[in-house]
Amino acid sequence: MLSEERVDLRWGVERRLEFIEFRLFWEGHVNRSDLMEAFGISVQQASADLNRYQGLAAANIFYDKSAKAYVRGSVFSPVFLQPDAGRYLSQLRSVAEGILDKSDAWIGQFPTFDAAAAPARAVTADTLRFVVASIRRSEAIEIKYQSLSRAEPMWRWIAPHAIGFDGFRWHARAFCEVDRNFKDFVLSRVLETRATRPT
Repeated sequence: MLSEERVDLRWGVERRLEFIEFRLFWEGHVNRSDLMEAFGISVQQASADLNRYQGLAAANIFYDKSAKAYVRGSVFSPVFLQPDAGRYLSQLRSVAEGILDKSDAWIGQFPTFDAAAAPARAVTADTLRFVVASIRRSEAIEIKYQSLSRAEPMWRWIAPHAIGFDGFRWHARAFCEVDRNFKDFVLSRVLETRATRPT
């Protein structure tokens, strides 16, 4: 029954119900103002969402009149999300690094935290757009690349098929027509792009 009801939910509604569950799981409570601030919705819509969640997962939530908040039930079983410590910690790290504003995170009450900032390795928007488009279209692209093994940057044709992140830098995994093998190209070392062609 619950899965049938979930199918009928619009994406925005399901996202708000997931938010309610996130707050209940990690913080133990949620209220209308949390929803209003996070999604820019009215009091009526926030109330409707909380009532809908209560109707779908009654054991997970109850209203505590003294706290004036909806509180996590003692028999809590997530319906809309799989609790993930990595997701929670990623939000903390993103806030610490300035990637995500606190108001955009789903965490309501931040614990005391800090994170060492990763070294800035700027990838230009144009470079990323060019690489992503070539992956989507299965095209080769011509890039001016600064390799660590050469003193001067060099123009070369590559055929990227994926991008990846190693924890510090973004790479394009691509076939290099100069070296005739697959290599990782650090996107911040792509100085220019200028042409595409079918692979």
